Amino acid sequence: MTPFLRKLLGLNWLLLIVMLALAVFGVVAIYSATYMREDPVATDFWRKQANWVAVGFFAFMVASLVNYHWIRWGALPMYLAGIIFLVLTKFMGQKVYGARSWLHLGPVNFQPAQLAVVAGIMVLALFLSQFKQMHPMLRLLVCGAIAGAPCLLILMQPDLGEVIIWVPVLLALLFVGGMPLRYLICILLILFAMIPITANLFADSVRHDSDHGESGAQTISTGAAHRFCPSRNR
Repeated sequence: MTPFLRKLLGLNWLLLIVMLALAVFGVVAIYSATYMREDPVATDFWRKQANWVAVGFFAFMVASLVNYHWIRWGALPMYLAGIIFLVLTKFMGQKVYGARSWLHLGPVNFQPAQLAVVAGIMVLALFLSQFKQMHPMLRLLVCGAIAGAPCLLILMQPDLGEVIIWVPVLLALLFVGGMPLRYLICILLILFAMIPITANLFADSVRHDSDHGESGAQTISTGAAHRFCPSRNR
């Protein structure tokens, strides 16, 4: 039996089937929610989702069959590429439902924030695994800088949803990376204390944007931009 065939047969096929089922269910859900809408952009969402499901499945198979140690060499270049793409999105991105979050590069249309999240996770994991002897506070500051750079650029789009994704991801990585429990408890207490403050800051902006036709997560994202990026309102 060849090594390639051994790797292929050794995949967790039950997990793969469940993943595909969830992905197909997501495509069907998007289609059922948008096929009757008059907006041509919205009615095309399910096709784009199906295309990216196919791309994601291909990438999953490739990543599953190659040596995972390549991540050590690819993490930092991918992270820097994500930052560059986010900067380009700020100036060249397409604005969809109030957020300038999509970037067109020839025939490719994608959200750089997704690349930044994946690459950021890899860089954080690499850093936490290589610098275990560093002082916990210094490790925490470096992790905050690694996650903070793309988060700030994403918030300027504005896309608060992508920024929120970083919170559980960063906490999980810090926990697995051996960060002392007292630091994690302090972070959680700070986050819980910020919930009512953040809700109060966003309340007026959310109501204002709702009156102008925005809704859902994009309304909250625009509210965040109004508070943190006041120059956008001028």
